[in-house]
Amino acid sequence: MSAVSDFPLVTLDLARRIERMGVDDLAAYAAEARASGIYPDATTFRIGGGAAYWYSPGNIVNGSFGLGMSGPVEQEEIAALIAFFEDHGESASVNVCPYADPSLRRWLAEYGFVATDFETVLYQPLCREVAEKCGAAEGGAEGAPAVRLASTAAERELWATLEARGFTDDVADDAGHVLARAIALRTDSLPFIGSVDGEPAGTGMLVIKDGVAMFNGDSTLPAMRGRGVQTAILAHRLAYAREAGCDLAVIEASPGGISERNQQRAGFRVAYTRVSLERARTPLS
Repeated sequence: MSAVSDFPLVTLDLARRIERMGVDDLAAYAAEARASGIYPDATTFRIGGGAAYWYSPGNIVNGSFGLGMSGPVEQEEIAALIAFFEDHGESASVNVCPYADPSLRRWLAEYGFVATDFETVLYQPLCREVAEKCGAAEGGAEGAPAVRLASTAAERELWATLEARGFTDDVADDAGHVLARAIALRTDSLPFIGSVDGEPAGTGMLVIKDGVAMFNGDSTLPAMRGRGVQTAILAHRLAYAREAGCDLAVIEASPGGISERNQQRAGFRVAYTRVSLERARTPLS
């Protein structure tokens, strides 16, 4: 685990690197979901230095990221963003990094966007100590969680079932299962399953690009919570990413939640908080 003094300062360059990873990750997800036929109409719209994504009607992943990270955003770009979502029958939504150019906030306000949610972005440099101290978490002590890569089609299907159940407190609907399958079937991702006493208990996903390790897909079955499952899956992915040559790990969480606390215990530190903004399709009179 890295000491605080080992952490790079959060600068515009670091924020750009993190946001670019998120933009590229969601674009790859859209392409994979379209190719697999799970979301055959999934599309990416590059705009304002970032991108907007639409996967399916009402999908919780629909949205936009990374706008304003490469410089000023023009009014016409926000108008085009709104039109993109309206063409797909959705309200326009934007996840804004606090390091984005101020012009983005100006035009979003001009078009009546309002804050609807927040998301903490955490990071961790991947030095040698991460691999040595966290280890591969293979479940050495009796009763300790074991972690393995879901390497077969059947294991990826199991991953999807576990992720959907854990993410929704065991009441996942059809849309939740479809979303989890779309994530699990990505060929550019590494899905991990955590088990307790041989029983599958939780999930975690890892995507690697340009030295950045993106952590997502974290989920634990309600009956298995409080047994160190997510701690083990986090440790395993940190070691894996370090051995793969990554120098930076990134993860996201709801502010103040259990996941965020687990992530900080695993050595992550807060980089910044994104704000989610949405525009109603029918303006208030």
